[in-house]
Amino acid sequence: MNEQNQTTTPARSRSEQAVGIIIREHQGLWRVIDLLEQLQQDMNVNDQRPDEVLFNTIFDYIQHFSNRVHSQPTEIVLYKKLREKSSESGPLLDKLERGYVVGHEKINELRELLATCVRGWPNGREAFSHALSRFTQALRKHIKKEEGVVIPRAKEVLSEADWTEIAEARDQQNDPLFGDRVREEFRELRHQIVSYTPERFGGLGLSHPTSRPETGKEMLNIQGLVSSYGQIEVLHEIDLKIHSGEIVSLVGANGAGKSTLLMAISGLQPLDSGKMTFEGQDLNRMPVDKRVSNGIVQVPEGRQVFKDLSVHDNLRLGAYTRKQGAEVERDLQKVYGKFPILEQKRDNLAGELSGGQQQMLAIGRALMAKPRLLLLDEPSMGLAPLIVEEIFGIIRELKEEGITVFLVEQNASQALALADRGYVLETGRVVLEGTGRELLSNEKVREAYLGM
Repeated sequence: MNEQNQTTTPARSRSEQAVGIIIREHQGLWRVIDLLEQLQQDMNVNDQRPDEVLFNTIFDYIQHFSNRVHSQPTEIVLYKKLREKSSESGPLLDKLERGYVVGHEKINELRELLATCVRGWPNGREAFSHALSRFTQALRKHIKKEEGVVIPRAKEVLSEADWTEIAEARDQQNDPLFGDRVREEFRELRHQIVSYTPERFGGLGLSHPTSRPETGKEMLNIQGLVSSYGQIEVLHEIDLKIHSGEIVSLVGANGAGKSTLLMAISGLQPLDSGKMTFEGQDLNRMPVDKRVSNGIVQVPEGRQVFKDLSVHDNLRLGAYTRKQGAEVERDLQKVYGKFPILEQKRDNLAGELSGGQQQMLAIGRALMAKPRLLLLDEPSMGLAPLIVEEIFGIIRELKEEGITVFLVEQNASQALALADRGYVLETGRVVLEGTGRELLSNEKVREAYLGM
């Protein structure tokens, strides 16, 4: 009987398997869009103040899906094969990629409008609702374009060998669309959405904070900072502020002075003149170790882990300014919980880790110092796109945990998309500042740093 079934039931082709995965992911996205519209109606018709945490979790899911599927089509084997076999598909894929950039900007705009709406409720509701309607309509059109044009064209022009390569990329876990880890990330975000969604909309209705913490008082204030290497002045009259609870990004080209500024804040680069205060304390008079114990902790460029020590010992060294005891052990377990790969490799030498794993170790080591202001220097440098996404996701989580982040990054698009505010540094001078969204839409920034 079993043999008969095996001979009469044809195996699904590779194309059917791959297309099935895409459609399932799209179905998940359709459900999320439907939920957004239900929440919008609840807000407008029932005067229900929006759940900021739920809305932002939904935005995280959509942005995550966009990052994986549309940010770099040439890295997705399906798109790569379609470009090779169908030259007329190039403009369409280019358009979808442009839609990704615009979509990121719109999500950042929605986050800001949502925050304004929640803080000033019911003021701000109309602006948020209108922007949300435009976004969901555009997203529906985007998905329909993929399902109605991209997939049918791929089924028409790609060979079974192409589909085999696409399906195998899934098994290698390194394809931005099909990778098993990617689908697991989607499932985790969907689980959070279901958990937070009210029961009347089909969710679990779990109790949770419905608003995100507001940024607080001024934490770091820099005025007129000047610093030099020998006789060469590299930072010129820098003025900069960071408030508690913010992510502030500093973008600029190589050699602009970004790392030098971070080292000055950490106390590793002397000042010629200027003033720095941290929560009202004069940093100019504070030694390096005191800055660390007060909560200013830097993750250096290039990671700089202790390669000849174990992962576990690297993490414990992060707590060198703290008294060893139960609290340090609890924090160590939290780091392992945040970075399971580090616990798996706790006895390995740090030098045996991959670049992405070393970056996680460097961040974990910094977290062991109990930072309140975390200075991140080029955390995405030299890492694969999937690992970059993971690192930026971790940075977002750190903010939600109450850690203030000053992010130095050449990947201007993602750094500014993540940031509450940002600064642009050119040849040692701050030339622009504003919210992350304002800088992303600034023509000078788009041309100089986003390649647009």
